[in-house]
Amino acid sequence: MTGRYLVTVAEHTPSILCEKHARAFEQHFIAEAIAHTIYEMDEDDEHYHCHACDLIKAKEYVTQLQEAANKPKIILPGEF
Repeated sequence: MTGRYLVTVAEHTPSILCEKHARAFEQHFIAEAIAHTIYEMDEDDEHYHCHACDLIKAKEYVTQLQEAANKPKIILPGEF
């Protein structure tokens, strides 16, 4: 197993997922009786990353930026 999967659902854009997220999505699709297809990707496709993991990392990055923007700042004389 490569650990990367191409997930297609009806007419939606296909998503690339890691094994962890592909399993979670598959359980949800089966529970909700949603037609779907999951393809295991070739080992040569290493430059593709899990879309769900990328979204989690992006959310963490945005949260860090928001926290940094909300921190009180000390402005010394001569600094603007």
